[in-house]
Amino acid sequence: MLLPFVLALVIAYVLTPLVAWFERKKLSRAAAIVAVAATYFYFLLFAEFALLELARPFARNQAGLLPLLAVLGVFGIAGSLAGAAWFCSEKAKGQLAWLFRLAALGSALAAVAPNLSLFLPGCAIAGFSLGGLTVVLSASLRGATGPRRLGLCVALGTGLAYAACNVPMLFVAAPAVQAGIATGVALVASFALDRFSTVRTKTTGTEPGWRCESAWTVALFALVGLDSAAFYIIQHAPSLQAVTWSGSSVLWGNAGMHLGAAVLAGWLFDRGWRARLLLSAGLLLGVACLALTGPTGGSAPRLLYTAGVSLYSVVLVAYPAWEGRPWLSARLFSFAGWIGSGLGIGAALHFSRISPTGIGLAGLLLVGAVLFRQRTLAGCLTLLAFWFAASPPASGADDAAAWRGREVYVAEGCINCHSQYVRPNSASDVERWGPAIPLAESLDTIPPLLGNRRQGPDLSNVGLRRSPDWNRLHLSEPRAVSPGSVMPAYAYLFSPGDSRGPDLVAYLASLGAERAEARAGFVAQWRPNATAATNPTGDPYLFTRLCSACHGPDGRGDGPLSDRLQPAPPDWSHGPRYLPPAGTEGALFLARLIKFGLPGTAMAGHEYLDDAAILRLAHQVQAFQTSAASGPHS
Repeated sequence: MLLPFVLALVIAYVLTPLVAWFERKKLSRAAAIVAVAATYFYFLLFAEFALLELARPFARNQAGLLPLLAVLGVFGIAGSLAGAAWFCSEKAKGQLAWLFRLAALGSALAAVAPNLSLFLPGCAIAGFSLGGLTVVLSASLRGATGPRRLGLCVALGTGLAYAACNVPMLFVAAPAVQAGIATGVALVASFALDRFSTVRTKTTGTEPGWRCESAWTVALFALVGLDSAAFYIIQHAPSLQAVTWSGSSVLWGNAGMHLGAAVLAGWLFDRGWRARLLLSAGLLLGVACLALTGPTGGSAPRLLYTAGVSLYSVVLVAYPAWEGRPWLSARLFSFAGWIGSGLGIGAALHFSRISPTGIGLAGLLLVGAVLFRQRTLAGCLTLLAFWFAASPPASGADDAAAWRGREVYVAEGCINCHSQYVRPNSASDVERWGPAIPLAESLDTIPPLLGNRRQGPDLSNVGLRRSPDWNRLHLSEPRAVSPGSVMPAYAYLFSPGDSRGPDLVAYLASLGAERAEARAGFVAQWRPNATAATNPTGDPYLFTRLCSACHGPDGRGDGPLSDRLQPAPPDWSHGPRYLPPAGTEGALFLARLIKFGLPGTAMAGHEYLDDAAILRLAHQVQAFQTSAASGPHS
């Protein structure tokens, strides 16, 4: 597969000797741009795009990804420290070449690993080499580009990397293909450094001391963490992905914005706009992420997001390169880069949504760091406010569980028997399964869960028809609550320590929540057909078969499943207070309850029964009312 970015690197390398009229420094700048672009491209396409997806087969659930991320991060930090210890300006070109080759080995191993014993070494090698690569490159960039064009060269490298990663054919490629592309780019880059200058340069000494270094590190940590969390959530939230990364025109627009914003940031960096660039990046990222927490539309949020990412990325590379100190680069990339990125993705795995609270905390941390750099009391107070405010929103856990449960739903193949598509022109579909969802909305999800066929009921609005307790029982023991069901048991999902079962239940409970009012209106208008309502009688056999497991054989709420449901089924023997009024209106009330269930309770609907069977069950329940009225049971 011929890849645009690999070809661009090859062409740039082949053409470099032909432009003889360039002075040596300009050739060195070209090599520096290629090195920055290849490093950032490798990080984005492999470490951010492909690696987590390649890791999923080796993790039981979302939490299982965290140890794999930890391996990458720990070895990344180790590589950063090793790069600082081994750095030698005279040998930097050779060090970069071998680190690129080592990175290629790591991503290649991870891409083809059939088991965890090979995947983990691939992660470790990739993390170690990438950590060393960023430090050695950063420490030698100023000598390769010169101080006057450092920001612009960094901007061209990071901008080209972001733009290339947004090329549609690369962005939508399979994770193994993305890892293979990153491997190829790293190998090409390792042979494209002939003109990379290794001239020793003096450190600038412009901002000495721990205060300035700490402020830059904390500010970049806030931006990297916010970006990493938002990126992962957008990547795995279909509704957000639909407005940010869906469609070739959108991706090409993102690529152009990345490149343009990066070039502007590099030009401004060379003119001393450094702290202001960070604040601008934080503002753009914060506004974009806030827009993505609510109703979204149009191109504004995604363009603000891409611009903000490019602005801070230029500073992330150019600031330590300007200082020219390898240990500064190691400390910065270890904390702001590896730890910031890891914590951001970890927060995304846990909360699964862009939280306004998290955005605000990142903003406070950024502003506090800038003020701290300026030695103001406000900086200290802002950091203190961040410390006390750092608590996640209470609702985040529920959202996270539902989000993880969707992945369980896909992984367990529920789509093979259950649809999530109520046909809008089918009266029977709407009656049974609830309000229809626009087809465009269903197709926006990734992957779409329309379903292959209906061996089981449609689940578009199952949260309105089945309680979490009922779903939990049905998943563990299908025939206990659905006699004759052909569904296999999924009790293993509820093994101690396994979150997949509860997550799947949370996902099912979330389906249809936004359509509760429309469903309630339909139920209130439903009436059985006139033919079925003619001379209905009770049906003890049908009640015993379908209802006694929860309600007991005599309607006393003492069925074998009653103690596993909350709220427990009522004991109808306690009199009319626990039953609807007798007569026609009471039968209609019961018929609606039996057919559609009762949201908020474990009472499930029986949508598949015809009207005659529904009415027979209603009259059978009314028979318990007559029994209760005749006197209390002993």
